[in-house]
Amino acid sequence: MIKNIATVVAVLLPLYVHGEELKEVPVVRCVGGAVVDIQVEAGRVDIDGIVSLNTRIYKVNGVGGIPAPTIIMKAGEVCHLNVTNNLIGEVCGSQHSNTYHCSDTTTLHTHGLHVSPFDDNIDTHVEPNGDYHTYTYTLPDYHLMGTHWYHAHHHGSTALQAQGGMAGILLMEPHDSYKLPSDLSKLYSNPKIPPMMFNHINYNGSDPGAGGFFSIFSFFDQEGVVSQYDPITVPLELEWNEERVKETGKDFYVVNGQYNPTVTITAEDATLLRMSHAGDYKHLCLVLEGESANYCTMTLLARDGVFHRTPYLTMSTIVMTQGTRVDLSIFCSSEAAGTTVRVAASENPPVNPSGVNTHSQHSVFEFSVKSKRPFQTVNPIPTSEAPLPSNLDSLMNVPAQKGGERGVDTITLGVALNLQGRGINGQGFPGWHETDEQRRYAEEFCLDKVYELELTGGPANTFNPDGPVLSSSGFHPYHQHINHFQIYDGKDNTGMVMRDGEWRDIVPAWAEVGTIIRFKPVKYEGDVVLHCHLLQHEDSGMMALYKMKTCSSSNATESK
Repeated sequence: MIKNIATVVAVLLPLYVHGEELKEVPVVRCVGGAVVDIQVEAGRVDIDGIVSLNTRIYKVNGVGGIPAPTIIMKAGEVCHLNVTNNLIGEVCGSQHSNTYHCSDTTTLHTHGLHVSPFDDNIDTHVEPNGDYHTYTYTLPDYHLMGTHWYHAHHHGSTALQAQGGMAGILLMEPHDSYKLPSDLSKLYSNPKIPPMMFNHINYNGSDPGAGGFFSIFSFFDQEGVVSQYDPITVPLELEWNEERVKETGKDFYVVNGQYNPTVTITAEDATLLRMSHAGDYKHLCLVLEGESANYCTMTLLARDGVFHRTPYLTMSTIVMTQGTRVDLSIFCSSEAAGTTVRVAASENPPVNPSGVNTHSQHSVFEFSVKSKRPFQTVNPIPTSEAPLPSNLDSLMNVPAQKGGERGVDTITLGVALNLQGRGINGQGFPGWHETDEQRRYAEEFCLDKVYELELTGGPANTFNPDGPVLSSSGFHPYHQHINHFQIYDGKDNTGMVMRDGEWRDIVPAWAEVGTIIRFKPVKYEGDVVLHCHLLQHEDSGMMALYKMKTCSSSNATESK
């Protein structure tokens, strides 16, 4: 962590101070049927000497903090995560409302995993005062390696807990039979930079000009979220280092718990970065800046845990919506040696999925570029394409079937992610105990069939009878559990936000013009969650269920 900054430095650089070298978060492996203990506790956390506060945290095998330790799983193997809730509070029981409630009841979501919804089951409700639940994940052999994350996901307290610190990176290792091309293998088998988790630390008040919480332009800071609960069982008791606040403000991102850490790389050597965005309601638009920025490029290898097709995109700006993961290689030419390149968060990127709630920070982290040593072995920028498993076979050229001009087994789906409706298609989340299937499910899908949905902007009562419409305002990021979807028409020619043909599990909908996705549910029956990944919106009812079921010629696995 950053120690006291010398006064002379603070005077010369009042708004920008170089951070310490990026540190690795503790790592816990959960392979071969291992049991990993996760304790949910209230703890006092220090955020890099800037602020200390009380919050809810995960302790994984006895180690905790913000972020939580990184967990590693492996395709074809079993992992048991035993979650014990040591918080002290009221038992939630069968309570349901689309408001902030049950502050100390929790669940665990493995964001990005393709497993049974009975494994990644957020209808579990681990109560306070010592209740526990063991989540067992049976990973299929074909599960692709990738960068994911895990976080708390109890409806009514998701923003409070996940944004408060109950989140960590989850890395999926490949099955032994899976082989990467050599240029990719060199980066992934011997990473030089630890995985990076971006946490949003915001105690700066609700966003201005908001017109009340249920205005689409308004969000609580974390102190505001905490204040919505009665009683407040874990009071924040914020203590600020006022000297550091002059540098950071009270609304900033940290990487692995550090403010503006330094990432040391070697010129002429491609270096892998695996990044996860754990923020609640702001986009991160990461831009290379500084005098030597033009000598460095980012090559986008994977997003949301799935490798891209080649040729890979090379860019200097990349947009990470809430919950997004990005794997990229950074490469700086010899001209950048001996310099520093900042990775800033820009409020005005070339492509902005929201137009509002976009974070600004002079430097989120920075590259210190050192010279290559004589005869030093370096890695080239990868150009080879990674193989994808059959559940991620491209759907881009699947012919349209009868049922609509865009249709691929076209359905009529009118769903509006619209805050004014406080729900999806004007209906708030009906709750886990809803038995009327017309109310319980937003839609039903058959396994092994291809579906196309359109994510668009518009009011809750807008419905397109000629095709499937999943309607949302432009900055409601759509997240779907269990099954990734493929971007069919993302209206983004730059690839900074999304790229046609890539596989995602979370994506922002463009206002009015629409984002078209395709997906094919495979293997697993059950209830699959979809929701807005602005977690304050999810707690307010912007969540629903899909029913995945076996139809004719389907091949399903149900593992309760």
